[in-house]
Amino acid sequence: MRWHHGLRRLGVVAVALVAVGPTVVGCSGGSGGDPAPKTVAVQPTATGECGDFTIAYDPGNGYEASAFIVGAIAADSLGCNVSYVKTTTRKAWRLVASGRADVYLDAFGDRRMRRRLTKPGGPVTVAGENGVAGVVEMLAPFFMGQHGLDTAHDLADVERIGWGIVTPAVTTVPALLPLAHAFVDFQRLDYVVRDYNQVGVTRGMGSLIQQARRDDAHNVPNVYLVEGPRGLLGDRPGQHAVDIPGSAAQPCQPSRQSTLCSFADFEYLKIANADFASSGNPAYALVYNYRLDPASVANILELIALSGYDVGPADVASWLNTHTKVWKRWLP
Repeated sequence: MRWHHGLRRLGVVAVALVAVGPTVVGCSGGSGGDPAPKTVAVQPTATGECGDFTIAYDPGNGYEASAFIVGAIAADSLGCNVSYVKTTTRKAWRLVASGRADVYLDAFGDRRMRRRLTKPGGPVTVAGENGVAGVVEMLAPFFMGQHGLDTAHDLADVERIGWGIVTPAVTTVPALLPLAHAFVDFQRLDYVVRDYNQVGVTRGMGSLIQQARRDDAHNVPNVYLVEGPRGLLGDRPGQHAVDIPGSAAQPCQPSRQSTLCSFADFEYLKIANADFASSGNPAYALVYNYRLDPASVANILELIALSGYDVGPADVASWLNTHTKVWKRWLP
């Protein structure tokens, strides 16, 4: 773990912004808001056969490894007929609520949506955390770090850090645009905020995470706001993580697409369709029991990096083969 001028290094831990009031992870429309309801289900009992089992996942972000780990175990050990459906984190809540997917294993974000969908009698059940911690980080090409871009304070010195004639900008995905705007305003930066489509990135967060390395190869200045598992982002060959000072980017107003209004750590949640969760299906018991320990998280993040952030069933096979004692404990 590296510390710099008393600030946490983004690439190893979190971008921890301490709010004047309570820090919020999901967009709640204010600086704090009511805490999210405690909707974690009780220990399930498996009473029937598996049958069809549909897992939603968000491709290209890295953390979708959970879907393929659970899917492989369900197919091989429980005899499930497993299928996968691509989605995004925000859409996944509604996908699971409608029953078009049984589970989504990497949920986070909008507290209002969670509160509405997981209230007593609601269509979604929270089955606990999956063990992976998420963060929002700021990445730049490595050469900008060499020019002195180390903290948010350095962003204002646009000439020194290598912007040249390029308009200084923070680029991110639609879900993080409100947070990016709030950060630029709070830091009083003369920067524009761009949707990632404006720079030719079209494959979502997975491509955006890797874009700083591509920019470094061509000496192109850019700054990106990205979200992903803690430890997967940060300093890597060709990219540089920028330290953020301990102050909040407030206010971050929610929008139809926004999911996060804080830079603080958050945990990825396992969510399930409520009817599926109460059905006695052994696949739900597997999902409930599924939780990665820190060592397993580290191993899987290495696999994700090797896969180029585009994880598929084959990428998790080696982990399953070498961690039999870990995943057998998840079986009902």
